[in-house]
Amino acid sequence: MELELNRIDYCSVGATLPNCMKLIPAPRYKEQQRMVVGDQDGIVQLFSMKKEEMVIHFKTLPADKVQSIQLSGTPGTIPDKIFVATDNKVKAFNKKGKIFLTFTSNLTEPIKTMFVSGNDMILCGNHVYNHYRDCKDIGSYLCGDTIVDVVALCPNNTNRIVTVLACSGRVLRVLEHCRVRQSIELESVPTVLHIPKGYNDRLICGMTDGRVVLFRVGNFVSNFKEETLVEPSENSSAVTTIDAFDLTGDGKVELIVGRRDGSIQVYSLPSEENAFDLSVRQIYNENFNESISTVQGGTIDANGYVEVVVCTYTGRIFGLSTRCPKKILSDSMMNQGFAGDSNARIEKLKEEIRDLEMKVQRERERYKLSTQTLSGGYSAIPMMPINSALSLSKEDASYSLTIEIPAPIEFVLLQSNAPVQLIDVEKSSAVVSFSRCDPSAGNYLLATYRCQVDVNRLDLKFRTIEGYQGILQAFITPNIQPKVSQLQEHPIKPLSLHMRIHSFDNERPHNKLTLKGYFSHAEAHTWISNCIPEVPEKLQIISNERSVLNFRNVFIGSELMCEYTKGEATFKTENVTTISIIKDILTKEATKRRTKLEILLDVNRASVSFMIGLIEPKLIEHSKIHKEYQIIGSLIDLDIQDNSELESLGNDFADVLERKNKIIETYNRSSHMLDRIKAIIICIYIDYNKLRGSEVKHKVHLLDDLIKNYNNETLVNFILGVTSEDHFQI
Repeated sequence: MELELNRIDYCSVGATLPNCMKLIPAPRYKEQQRMVVGDQDGIVQLFSMKKEEMVIHFKTLPADKVQSIQLSGTPGTIPDKIFVATDNKVKAFNKKGKIFLTFTSNLTEPIKTMFVSGNDMILCGNHVYNHYRDCKDIGSYLCGDTIVDVVALCPNNTNRIVTVLACSGRVLRVLEHCRVRQSIELESVPTVLHIPKGYNDRLICGMTDGRVVLFRVGNFVSNFKEETLVEPSENSSAVTTIDAFDLTGDGKVELIVGRRDGSIQVYSLPSEENAFDLSVRQIYNENFNESISTVQGGTIDANGYVEVVVCTYTGRIFGLSTRCPKKILSDSMMNQGFAGDSNARIEKLKEEIRDLEMKVQRERERYKLSTQTLSGGYSAIPMMPINSALSLSKEDASYSLTIEIPAPIEFVLLQSNAPVQLIDVEKSSAVVSFSRCDPSAGNYLLATYRCQVDVNRLDLKFRTIEGYQGILQAFITPNIQPKVSQLQEHPIKPLSLHMRIHSFDNERPHNKLTLKGYFSHAEAHTWISNCIPEVPEKLQIISNERSVLNFRNVFIGSELMCEYTKGEATFKTENVTTISIIKDILTKEATKRRTKLEILLDVNRASVSFMIGLIEPKLIEHSKIHKEYQIIGSLIDLDIQDNSELESLGNDFADVLERKNKIIETYNRSSHMLDRIKAIIICIYIDYNKLRGSEVKHKVHLLDDLIKNYNNETLVNFILGVTSEDHFQI
């Protein structure tokens, strides 16, 4: 690391959302700036620092929670007009706190994201995009996927406005005149968009897997060049905020990235004409154990020293300054004067603390008296905002669940009516305890996570089993009085290990399931969304009134295509287990609605061999790890003392013993993988024969030796059995 930054705490506000903190630009570089922040209590305040004290320039009363804050102004001037989005309204403040615009949009849903540039204002709900110019509606667009973020570009510094929507369907939609001109397919779900200052033809996108990608716009809207700036690593958390700013003062832009796990990274990005063409280098990395809402490069603490201003989800605002601690101390002594002035200041702070303690005590007594009267009222507190995120990891095919609240967490109780396996998280200090469950009664998990003192964030990981559906319930209890618990539910879908992809490989040997009956297009969409994750909320019609969705199993790599319309739904995949699960779930849904279905099933024998080929690399790899781990146990029992004894074992055993620590670490991290692979092969065997009308569960035990002494041809022939048909029809 090359960049040294020192933390300076400024203040605390209510819980905040992304894009709810901005620095008003200063006329000159390294000149002190003002900061505006809005929280979920609806309070908007503008403040600056003067002689290490916070000066509040204006502060509004509580109202609807602030969804977004943007700065704008007359072209060619400093953007010092503050636009605040709450519910479906936008209010604009000047730097003195006077409201000069109150605009009520025609959105039927609350505003989630906003972008303001000159006279243009873009407002987006979950699915609706509206473009206003001089507060007049000039167009709208209905998006099938959930809109995550929005920005507007001006290619080649022209008056053209090109809007980019980040959508939950792993795609960026490029709009001009409220029409989609291009869809850019992404490898992961986008989380945030950012336009570097001074580059109106460049766009930086952060994603849930930790990746950061740069897009450059050419002369035409359809000409987007993509370049990956930050690759995802094994423990990468989702990107929540991005900024580009010159922190080192060398005229080159640095990339500042804030993440959901509380980490902040700074990467060097050479500017000039080929701004982001060279390799990216990480020069700063620190974790602050709180989800980062917003980061901005600027100057707040003192003239001449730039910093990274950070706002966390819980409302903590602090700066990471380039000013060294010795300089901070000397400047503080100069500002405060003699020791007597410092003592007076300390006494003043102590008096303020005593006043606050007395005020809290009076409010507690008043609350206690009000609950003991015969007024018939209830003892309750307002619901606490919960910042939670559930994401599927492609690396180990597990789910990561993050729970964060503004108050310290006392404990979290997890309950699931679907089989899930909890995984240890290294960075979590919570203590977990399990209670006895009765799976026959539909209760597969009951676990309690007890957190350490002053911990307001909990990270969990768990694995699911495809074919089972249910709900994972999290009862979150904060360490406050009176005791309350809030419930959050996360559905576990039957095909929980599938993620959205943009293309489907038709060259693979597929099994095909076709359902025909009296059901609507919307009903088919609902059935599929109850079965597979990442299905858009809104129905998307591709062509000829048909919808097409493609998915991939993140663990074994099999693909699934869903094509459906009114009265017909078709599913293609090389995995017979996936076909069997879809058939069971959808027929059950149709039976509930008393809908008659005609089922056409085409099972391809070649798909079994293809699936075993997909699984084979993982099976061989983890079988080898398992065998080497067993060998290490035997070698340790031999108690080898010198090199001569080691050499007598042979090169293979000596190599295993030399790699002992690495093998043990790998085994501990992936000891479950071999069992998961065996379970998948067993399911393929059972489901393939079940779809043929055969019952083979009594032969499953014979698979153990075949998997242990793996041979591709022998295993495939056993699964297929004796048959001369390549296809059969039901």
